[in-house]
Amino acid sequence: MNPKTPNRPFAADYTYTVEGNIISIIDLDLGNRSVTNDIDYVLAEIRAEVGDLSGYSVIYRDSMGRWDGVRMVNNSVHFYGLGEAEKQSAMSRLLHLLD
Repeated sequence: MNPKTPNRPFAADYTYTVEGNIISIIDLDLGNRSVTNDIDYVLAEIRAEVGDLSGYSVIYRDSMGRWDGVRMVNNSVHFYGLGEAEKQSAMSRLLHLLD
């Protein structure tokens, strides 16, 4: 998870796991920024721990409890809907989209 830094007191609260080549991020929704609104910093923090994110697919559970995908293209982040309520369903749908 992310440590709060003095210059980012309202940073998103989240946890993440790495399973194979899928990074799953969960927005803890503790009243700070959402993962959606803080995605650049969230990915930068994960990159600092994991290393280069190329080769990984990223999904996240938003503050509404829905799983969606994040695609990184050059220096830009794009979201795409998976619309799943369960992590395993989101992972399966993601793998289907990658085929």
